Amino acid sequence: MFDIKVLFINAINKNRLLEMRFPPLNLAYLAAVLKKNFDDIEVKIIFSDFEKTLNSFNPDVVGISSVSQNYNTAKEYAKISKEYGRKVIIGGVHISSLPQSITKDMDVAIIGEGENTIVELFKNNFRKLEKIRGIAFRKNGNVVINPPRELIKDLDSIPMPARDLLDIEKHTFMFTSRGCPYRCIFCSSSRFWNKVRFHSAERVVKEMKLLVDNYSVKYIEMFDDLFIADKKRLEEIAVLMKKEKVNVKIGCSARANMVDDKTMSLLKKMNVSKIVLGLESGNERILTYLKGIGGQSTVTVEQNYNAVRLANKYGILVNAGFVIGSPDETESEIMDTYKLAATSGVNHFETYVLTPLPGTPIWDLAKKKGLVDDVNFDWSKLDVMFGDNYKKAIILSDVLGREKLHELFLRFKKLQMKTRIRNAIKHPIRNNVFGILKKMVFEGAHI
Repeated sequence: MFDIKVLFINAINKNRLLEMRFPPLNLAYLAAVLKKNFDDIEVKIIFSDFEKTLNSFNPDVVGISSVSQNYNTAKEYAKISKEYGRKVIIGGVHISSLPQSITKDMDVAIIGEGENTIVELFKNNFRKLEKIRGIAFRKNGNVVINPPRELIKDLDSIPMPARDLLDIEKHTFMFTSRGCPYRCIFCSSSRFWNKVRFHSAERVVKEMKLLVDNYSVKYIEMFDDLFIADKKRLEEIAVLMKKEKVNVKIGCSARANMVDDKTMSLLKKMNVSKIVLGLESGNERILTYLKGIGGQSTVTVEQNYNAVRLANKYGILVNAGFVIGSPDETESEIMDTYKLAATSGVNHFETYVLTPLPGTPIWDLAKKKGLVDDVNFDWSKLDVMFGDNYKKAIILSDVLGREKLHELFLRFKKLQMKTRIRNAIKHPIRNNVFGILKKMVFEGAHI
Protein backbone atom coordinates (compact mmCIF):
# COMPACT_ATOMS: atom_id res chain seq x y z
CA MET A 1 0.00 0.00 0.00
CA PHE A 2 1.42 3.38 -1.01
CA ASP A 3 1.31 6.29 1.44
CA ILE A 4 1.83 9.03 -1.17
CA LYS A 5 0.52 9.33 -4.72
CA VAL A 6 2.17 11.65 -7.24
CA LEU A 7 0.61 12.64 -10.54
CA PHE A 8 2.90 14.15 -13.18
CA ILE A 9 1.54 15.89 -16.25
CA ASN A 10 3.25 17.61 -19.16
CA ALA A 11 1.44 20.84 -20.02
CA ILE A 12 1.26 20.52 -23.79
CA ASN A 13 -0.87 21.70 -26.67
CA LYS A 14 -3.02 18.62 -27.25
CA ASN A 15 -3.90 19.86 -30.74
CA ARG A 16 -0.25 19.82 -31.78
CA LEU A 17 0.85 16.41 -33.09
CA LEU A 18 4.51 17.16 -32.46
CA GLU A 19 3.89 17.73 -28.75
CA MET A 20 1.87 14.51 -28.45
CA ARG A 21 4.39 12.45 -30.35
CA PHE A 22 7.03 11.57 -27.77
CA PRO A 23 6.69 10.46 -24.14
CA PRO A 24 7.75 13.01 -21.45
CA LEU A 25 11.15 11.66 -20.39
CA ASN A 26 11.69 14.73 -18.22
CA LEU A 27 8.92 13.53 -15.92
CA ALA A 28 10.03 9.91 -16.20
CA TYR A 29 13.44 10.90 -14.80
CA LEU A 30 11.73 12.50 -11.78
CA ALA A 31 9.53 9.43 -11.35
CA ALA A 32 12.62 7.22 -11.42
CA VAL A 33 14.43 9.09 -8.65
CA LEU A 34 11.30 9.10 -6.49
CA LYS A 35 10.87 5.36 -6.96
CA LYS A 36 14.55 4.83 -6.17
CA ASN A 37 14.49 6.85 -2.95
CA PHE A 38 11.04 6.07 -1.56
CA ASP A 39 9.20 2.77 -1.16
CA ASP A 40 5.88 4.37 -0.27
CA ILE A 41 5.36 6.59 -3.34
CA GLU A 42 3.21 5.66 -6.32
CA VAL A 43 3.73 7.72 -9.48
CA LYS A 44 1.56 8.19 -12.56
CA ILE A 45 2.43 10.18 -15.71
CA ILE A 46 -0.25 11.47 -18.08
CA PHE A 47 -0.66 13.61 -21.21
CA SER A 48 -4.34 14.43 -20.97
CA ASP A 49 -7.62 13.70 -19.12
CA PHE A 50 -6.25 15.72 -16.24
CA GLU A 51 -9.33 16.35 -14.12
CA LYS A 52 -10.63 12.83 -14.75
CA THR A 53 -7.33 11.39 -13.50
CA LEU A 54 -7.38 13.67 -10.46
CA ASN A 55 -10.64 12.00 -9.48
CA SER A 56 -9.67 8.42 -10.30
CA PHE A 57 -6.03 8.38 -9.15
CA ASN A 58 -6.59 10.79 -6.23
CA PRO A 59 -2.97 12.04 -5.94
CA ASP A 60 -1.52 13.85 -2.96
CA VAL A 61 0.90 15.83 -5.13
CA VAL A 62 0.57 17.11 -8.69
CA GLY A 63 3.75 17.87 -10.63
CA ILE A 64 3.46 19.98 -13.78
CA SER A 65 6.14 20.61 -16.39
CA SER A 66 5.79 23.38 -18.93
CA VAL A 67 7.54 25.35 -21.63
CA SER A 68 6.67 29.03 -21.93
CA GLN A 69 4.20 28.77 -24.80
CA ASN A 70 2.08 26.32 -22.77
CA TYR A 71 2.31 28.08 -19.42
CA ASN A 72 -1.32 29.19 -19.63
CA THR A 73 -2.26 25.49 -19.60
CA ALA A 74 0.10 24.83 -16.68
CA LYS A 75 -1.56 27.62 -14.70
CA GLU A 76 -4.97 26.10 -15.37
CA TYR A 77 -3.79 22.64 -14.22
CA ALA A 78 -2.42 24.22 -11.04
CA LYS A 79 -5.69 26.03 -10.36
CA ILE A 80 -7.73 22.85 -10.77
CA SER A 81 -5.31 20.94 -8.54
CA LYS A 82 -5.67 23.54 -5.79
CA GLU A 83 -9.45 23.34 -6.03
CA TYR A 84 -9.00 19.63 -5.27
CA GLY A 85 -6.72 20.49 -2.34
CA ARG A 86 -3.50 19.01 -3.79
CA LYS A 87 0.10 20.05 -3.35
CA VAL A 88 1.38 21.51 -6.62
CA ILE A 89 4.93 21.48 -8.01
CA ILE A 90 5.75 23.39 -11.17
CA GLY A 91 8.92 22.71 -13.13
CA GLY A 92 10.41 22.99 -16.60
CA VAL A 93 12.18 25.53 -18.72
CA HIS A 94 9.61 28.33 -18.28
CA ILE A 95 9.51 28.55 -14.51
CA SER A 96 13.28 28.03 -14.38
CA SER A 97 13.72 31.15 -16.50
CA LEU A 98 10.98 33.19 -14.82
CA PRO A 99 10.45 31.88 -11.26
CA GLN A 100 8.72 35.15 -10.45
CA SER A 101 5.79 33.97 -12.60
CA ILE A 102 4.84 31.31 -10.03
CA THR A 103 1.14 31.63 -9.20
CA LYS A 104 -0.73 31.40 -5.90
CA ASP A 105 -1.95 27.94 -6.97
CA MET A 106 1.62 26.57 -7.08
CA ASP A 107 3.28 25.50 -3.83
CA VAL A 108 6.82 25.06 -5.13
CA ALA A 109 8.69 25.84 -8.34
CA ILE A 110 11.69 23.66 -9.15
CA ILE A 111 14.33 25.75 -10.90
CA GLY A 112 16.55 23.93 -13.38
CA GLU A 113 17.59 20.32 -12.99
CA GLY A 114 15.03 18.63 -10.76
CA GLU A 115 16.13 15.16 -9.67
CA ASN A 116 17.95 16.01 -6.43
CA THR A 117 15.60 18.87 -5.63
CA ILE A 118 12.42 16.82 -5.77
CA VAL A 119 13.92 14.10 -3.57
CA GLU A 120 14.83 16.71 -0.94
CA LEU A 121 11.34 18.22 -1.16
CA PHE A 122 9.73 14.88 -0.41
CA LYS A 123 12.23 13.98 2.32
CA ASN A 124 11.34 17.26 4.04
CA ASN A 125 7.62 16.74 3.39
CA PHE A 126 7.47 20.18 1.74
CA ARG A 127 8.59 21.87 4.98
CA LYS A 128 11.50 24.26 5.62
CA LEU A 129 11.34 25.43 2.01
CA GLU A 130 13.71 28.32 2.69
CA LYS A 131 16.53 25.80 3.22
CA ILE A 132 16.08 23.90 -0.06
CA ARG A 133 18.26 25.10 -2.90
CA GLY A 134 16.91 25.36 -6.45
CA ILE A 135 13.31 26.26 -5.67
CA ALA A 136 10.97 29.23 -5.55
CA PHE A 137 7.79 29.61 -3.53
CA ARG A 138 5.35 32.22 -2.28
CA LYS A 139 5.45 33.51 1.28
CA ASN A 140 3.16 36.24 2.60
CA GLY A 141 2.24 37.17 -0.97
CA ASN A 142 5.86 37.56 -2.10
CA VAL A 143 7.92 35.26 -4.31
CA VAL A 144 10.97 33.81 -2.59
CA ILE A 145 13.73 32.54 -4.92
CA ASN A 146 16.32 30.39 -3.17
CA PRO A 147 19.98 30.09 -4.25
CA PRO A 148 20.57 27.69 -7.18
CA ARG A 149 21.33 24.03 -6.61
CA GLU A 150 24.66 22.58 -7.69
CA LEU A 151 24.41 20.68 -10.96
CA ILE A 152 24.65 16.89 -10.93
CA LYS A 153 28.25 16.17 -11.88
CA ASP A 154 27.86 12.49 -12.72
CA LEU A 155 24.89 12.07 -15.04
CA ASP A 156 25.29 8.29 -14.86
CA SER A 157 24.25 8.49 -11.19
CA ILE A 158 20.74 9.39 -12.35
CA PRO A 159 18.58 6.28 -12.83
CA MET A 160 17.22 5.63 -16.29
CA PRO A 161 13.81 7.22 -16.85
CA ALA A 162 10.83 5.19 -15.63
CA ARG A 163 9.68 4.09 -19.06
CA ASP A 164 7.36 1.53 -17.43
CA LEU A 165 5.09 4.53 -16.77
CA LEU A 166 5.07 5.55 -20.45
CA ASP A 167 3.89 4.19 -23.77
CA ILE A 168 7.07 3.41 -25.70
CA GLU A 169 6.65 2.93 -29.44
CA LYS A 170 9.14 1.59 -31.98
CA HIS A 171 10.17 5.14 -32.83
CA THR A 172 11.20 6.77 -29.56
CA PHE A 173 13.86 9.03 -28.09
CA MET A 174 16.44 9.39 -25.34
CA PHE A 175 18.86 11.91 -23.83
CA THR A 176 22.60 11.21 -23.64
CA SER A 177 23.75 14.63 -22.42
CA ARG A 178 22.53 17.87 -20.91
CA GLY A 179 23.41 21.29 -22.23
CA CYS A 180 25.33 22.71 -25.17
CA PRO A 181 28.77 24.32 -25.46
CA TYR A 182 27.25 27.08 -27.61
CA ARG A 183 24.83 29.90 -26.72
CA CYS A 184 22.70 30.80 -29.72
CA ILE A 185 20.98 34.09 -28.98
CA PHE A 186 17.47 32.61 -29.21
CA CYS A 187 18.03 29.29 -27.40
CA SER A 188 16.51 28.74 -23.95
CA SER A 189 17.56 25.09 -23.63
CA SER A 190 21.31 25.76 -23.36
CA ARG A 191 20.61 28.31 -20.63
CA PHE A 192 18.28 25.94 -18.77
CA TRP A 193 21.02 23.31 -18.46
CA ASN A 194 23.68 26.01 -18.01
CA LYS A 195 26.65 23.66 -18.48
CA VAL A 196 27.22 20.78 -20.88
CA ARG A 197 27.55 17.33 -19.25
CA PHE A 198 27.55 13.85 -20.76
CA HIS A 199 26.43 10.36 -19.94
CA SER A 200 29.26 7.88 -20.44
CA ALA A 201 29.36 5.85 -23.63
CA GLU A 202 28.66 2.74 -21.52
CA ARG A 203 25.48 4.24 -20.09
CA VAL A 204 24.33 5.42 -23.53
CA VAL A 205 24.74 2.01 -25.17
CA LYS A 206 23.19 0.25 -22.17
CA GLU A 207 20.07 2.40 -22.51
CA MET A 208 19.95 1.89 -26.27
CA LYS A 209 20.18 -1.86 -25.76
CA LEU A 210 17.39 -1.72 -23.19
CA LEU A 211 15.13 0.07 -25.67
CA VAL A 212 15.86 -2.47 -28.40
CA ASP A 213 15.61 -5.57 -26.21
CA ASN A 214 12.71 -4.58 -23.95
CA TYR A 215 10.61 -2.38 -26.24
CA SER A 216 11.56 -3.59 -29.75
CA VAL A 217 12.57 -0.05 -30.69
CA LYS A 218 13.69 0.39 -34.30
CA TYR A 219 14.59 4.09 -34.33
CA ILE A 220 15.98 6.28 -31.53
CA GLU A 221 15.98 10.05 -31.74
CA MET A 222 18.76 11.52 -29.59
CA PHE A 223 17.22 14.69 -28.19
CA ASP A 224 20.49 16.17 -26.93
CA ASP A 225 21.11 19.81 -27.79
CA LEU A 226 24.30 18.69 -29.55
CA PHE A 227 24.85 14.94 -29.66
CA ILE A 228 28.21 15.18 -31.45
CA ALA A 229 29.72 17.72 -29.04
CA ASP A 230 32.22 15.20 -27.59
CA LYS A 231 33.91 13.46 -30.52
CA LYS A 232 35.88 11.05 -28.30
CA ARG A 233 32.67 9.86 -26.63
CA LEU A 234 31.12 9.49 -30.08
CA GLU A 235 33.87 7.08 -31.06
CA GLU A 236 33.43 5.14 -27.82
CA ILE A 237 29.69 4.81 -28.43
CA ALA A 238 30.33 3.48 -31.94
CA VAL A 239 32.77 0.84 -30.62
CA LEU A 240 30.38 -0.28 -27.87
CA MET A 241 27.41 -0.45 -30.22
CA LYS A 242 29.35 -2.87 -32.40
CA LYS A 243 30.55 -4.88 -29.40
CA GLU A 244 27.05 -5.14 -27.89
CA LYS A 245 25.48 -5.75 -31.31
CA VAL A 246 23.01 -2.90 -30.92
CA ASN A 247 21.17 -2.69 -34.23
CA VAL A 248 18.95 0.36 -34.32
CA LYS A 249 18.61 3.43 -36.53
CA ILE A 250 19.52 6.75 -34.94
CA GLY A 251 18.65 10.39 -35.44
CA CYS A 252 20.74 13.06 -33.73
CA SER A 253 21.66 16.74 -33.58
CA ALA A 254 24.81 18.18 -35.11
CA ARG A 255 26.32 21.58 -35.89
CA ALA A 256 27.64 22.66 -39.26
CA ASN A 257 31.02 23.87 -38.00
CA MET A 258 31.62 20.54 -36.21
CA VAL A 259 30.94 18.31 -39.19
CA ASP A 260 33.69 16.75 -41.26
CA ASP A 261 34.34 13.55 -43.22
CA LYS A 262 35.58 11.67 -40.18
CA THR A 263 32.52 12.59 -38.11
CA MET A 264 30.09 11.71 -40.89
CA SER A 265 31.81 8.41 -41.48
CA LEU A 266 31.55 7.63 -37.77
CA LEU A 267 27.87 8.55 -37.67
CA LYS A 268 27.23 6.31 -40.66
CA LYS A 269 28.93 3.40 -38.86
CA MET A 270 26.63 4.06 -35.88
CA ASN A 271 23.61 3.64 -38.17
CA VAL A 272 22.70 7.33 -37.97
CA SER A 273 20.15 7.85 -40.71
CA LYS A 274 19.21 11.47 -39.97
CA ILE A 275 20.86 14.52 -38.45
CA VAL A 276 19.21 17.73 -37.30
CA LEU A 277 21.14 20.86 -38.22
CA GLY A 278 20.22 24.30 -36.93
CA LEU A 279 21.42 26.10 -40.06
CA GLU A 280 19.33 29.15 -39.11
CA SER A 281 20.36 31.50 -41.95
CA GLY A 282 21.88 31.67 -45.40
CA ASN A 283 23.11 35.20 -44.80
CA GLU A 284 26.49 35.72 -43.12
CA ARG A 285 25.53 38.78 -41.09
CA ILE A 286 22.31 37.31 -39.74
CA LEU A 287 23.97 33.96 -39.03
CA THR A 288 26.57 35.71 -36.88
CA TYR A 289 23.83 37.63 -35.07
CA LEU A 290 21.93 34.44 -34.26
CA LYS A 291 24.81 32.07 -33.52
CA GLY A 292 27.86 34.22 -32.92
CA ILE A 293 29.60 35.05 -29.66
CA GLY A 294 30.39 38.70 -28.92
CA GLY A 295 29.78 39.60 -32.55
CA GLN A 296 32.23 36.95 -33.73
CA SER A 297 31.13 34.14 -36.02
CA THR A 298 31.05 30.55 -34.73
CA VAL A 299 29.78 29.10 -38.01
CA THR A 300 29.64 30.30 -41.62
CA VAL A 301 27.17 29.97 -44.45
CA GLU A 302 29.80 28.02 -46.37
CA GLN A 303 29.97 25.55 -43.49
CA ASN A 304 26.18 25.25 -43.61
CA TYR A 305 26.29 24.23 -47.26
CA ASN A 306 29.27 21.94 -46.68
CA ALA A 307 27.58 20.12 -43.77
CA VAL A 308 24.58 19.26 -45.93
CA ARG A 309 26.85 18.19 -48.79
CA LEU A 310 28.77 15.84 -46.48
CA ALA A 311 25.57 14.35 -45.10
CA ASN A 312 24.34 13.70 -48.63
CA LYS A 313 27.68 12.10 -49.46
CA TYR A 314 27.25 9.57 -46.65
CA GLY A 315 23.57 8.97 -47.28
CA ILE A 316 22.44 10.67 -44.05
CA LEU A 317 19.24 12.70 -44.21
CA VAL A 318 19.30 16.33 -43.08
CA ASN A 319 16.45 17.96 -41.15
CA ALA A 320 17.33 21.65 -40.99
CA GLY A 321 16.04 24.56 -38.96
CA PHE A 322 15.86 28.15 -40.22
CA VAL A 323 15.07 31.38 -38.35
CA ILE A 324 13.78 34.51 -40.05
CA GLY A 325 12.62 37.86 -38.71
CA SER A 326 15.68 39.13 -36.83
CA PRO A 327 15.31 42.81 -35.82
CA ASP A 328 17.09 44.40 -38.79
CA GLU A 329 16.96 41.50 -41.24
CA THR A 330 15.85 42.59 -44.69
CA GLU A 331 13.71 40.71 -47.18
CA SER A 332 16.79 40.17 -49.35
CA GLU A 333 18.65 38.58 -46.43
CA ILE A 334 15.70 36.31 -45.72
CA MET A 335 15.78 35.20 -49.35
CA ASP A 336 19.42 34.18 -48.85
CA THR A 337 18.04 31.68 -46.34
CA TYR A 338 15.37 30.61 -48.81
CA LYS A 339 18.14 29.91 -51.31
CA LEU A 340 19.94 27.78 -48.71
CA ALA A 341 16.75 25.79 -48.11
CA ALA A 342 16.10 25.36 -51.81
CA THR A 343 19.58 24.53 -53.13
CA SER A 344 21.67 22.99 -50.33
CA GLY A 345 20.13 19.52 -50.53
CA VAL A 346 18.35 19.38 -47.16
CA ASN A 347 15.71 16.66 -46.98
CA HIS A 348 13.34 18.31 -44.51
CA PHE A 349 13.28 21.67 -42.79
CA GLU A 350 11.33 23.87 -40.41
CA THR A 351 11.15 27.65 -40.61
CA TYR A 352 10.65 29.72 -37.49
CA VAL A 353 10.11 33.41 -36.99
CA LEU A 354 12.45 34.68 -34.26
CA THR A 355 10.59 34.24 -30.97
CA PRO A 356 11.60 35.79 -27.62
CA LEU A 357 11.88 32.88 -25.20
CA PRO A 358 12.42 33.70 -21.50
CA GLY A 359 16.00 33.47 -20.32
CA THR A 360 17.50 34.46 -23.67
CA PRO A 361 18.98 37.74 -24.92
CA ILE A 362 16.07 37.91 -27.36
CA TRP A 363 13.66 37.97 -24.40
CA ASP A 364 15.61 40.88 -22.91
CA LEU A 365 15.36 42.70 -26.24
CA ALA A 366 11.59 42.13 -26.37
CA LYS A 367 11.26 43.46 -22.81
CA LYS A 368 13.12 46.64 -23.75
CA LYS A 369 10.67 47.07 -26.60
CA GLY A 370 7.74 46.62 -24.22
CA LEU A 371 6.51 43.55 -26.09
CA VAL A 372 6.64 41.03 -23.22
CA ASP A 373 6.33 40.92 -19.44
CA ASP A 374 7.85 38.55 -16.89
CA VAL A 375 4.57 37.88 -15.08
CA ASN A 376 1.42 39.33 -16.64
CA PHE A 377 1.49 37.98 -20.14
CA ASP A 378 -0.42 35.76 -22.56
CA TRP A 379 2.18 33.01 -22.89
CA SER A 380 0.53 31.49 -25.95
CA LYS A 381 1.97 34.41 -27.93
CA LEU A 382 5.30 32.57 -27.71
CA ASP A 383 4.08 29.62 -29.78
CA VAL A 384 6.98 29.03 -32.17
CA MET A 385 4.69 27.58 -34.85
CA PHE A 386 4.26 30.90 -36.66
CA GLY A 387 1.85 29.50 -39.23
CA ASP A 388 -0.68 28.77 -36.49
CA ASN A 389 0.05 31.84 -34.42
CA TYR A 390 1.09 34.67 -36.73
CA LYS A 391 -1.77 37.04 -35.89
CA LYS A 392 -0.71 37.33 -32.25
CA ALA A 393 2.96 36.25 -32.36
CA ILE A 394 5.58 38.67 -31.04
CA ILE A 395 7.27 40.37 -34.01
CA LEU A 396 10.80 41.62 -33.37
CA SER A 397 11.51 42.90 -36.87
CA ASP A 398 12.02 46.64 -37.21
CA VAL A 399 11.93 46.55 -41.02
CA LEU A 400 9.27 44.00 -41.96
CA GLY A 401 5.66 44.01 -40.79
CA ARG A 402 3.61 41.05 -39.59
CA GLU A 403 1.86 40.50 -42.91
CA LYS A 404 5.09 40.67 -44.90
CA LEU A 405 6.76 38.16 -42.58
CA HIS A 406 3.76 35.88 -42.93
CA GLU A 407 3.95 36.16 -46.72
CA LEU A 408 7.63 35.18 -46.66
CA PHE A 409 6.95 32.40 -44.15
CA LEU A 410 4.33 30.94 -46.52
CA ARG A 411 6.90 30.87 -49.31
CA PHE A 412 9.14 28.77 -47.08
CA LYS A 413 6.15 26.62 -46.13
CA LYS A 414 5.34 25.87 -49.75
CA LEU A 415 8.96 24.90 -50.42
CA GLN A 416 9.00 22.84 -47.23
CA MET A 417 5.99 20.79 -48.30
CA LYS A 418 7.46 20.08 -51.75
CA THR A 419 10.77 19.05 -50.17
CA ARG A 420 9.13 16.78 -47.63
CA ILE A 421 6.89 14.99 -50.07
CA ARG A 422 9.82 14.48 -52.45
CA ASN A 423 11.91 12.97 -49.63
CA ALA A 424 9.26 11.02 -47.71
CA ILE A 425 10.39 7.71 -49.20
CA LYS A 426 13.86 8.28 -47.66
CA HIS A 427 12.56 8.82 -44.12
CA PRO A 428 14.01 6.51 -41.41
CA ILE A 429 10.54 5.09 -40.76
CA ARG A 430 9.70 4.83 -44.44
CA ASN A 431 7.88 1.54 -43.96
CA ASN A 432 4.98 3.79 -43.01
CA VAL A 433 5.25 6.20 -45.93
CA PHE A 434 1.48 6.67 -46.22
CA GLY A 435 1.26 7.57 -42.55
CA ILE A 436 4.17 10.01 -42.86
CA LEU A 437 2.62 11.72 -45.87
CA LYS A 438 -0.76 11.92 -44.16
CA LYS A 439 0.77 13.59 -41.12
CA MET A 440 2.80 15.99 -43.27
CA VAL A 441 0.04 17.03 -45.62
CA PHE A 442 -3.11 16.89 -43.49
CA GLU A 443 -1.82 17.37 -39.94
CA GLY A 444 1.24 19.57 -40.49
CA ALA A 445 3.43 17.10 -38.63
CA HIS A 446 7.04 17.90 -37.93
CA ILE A 447 9.32 14.94 -38.61
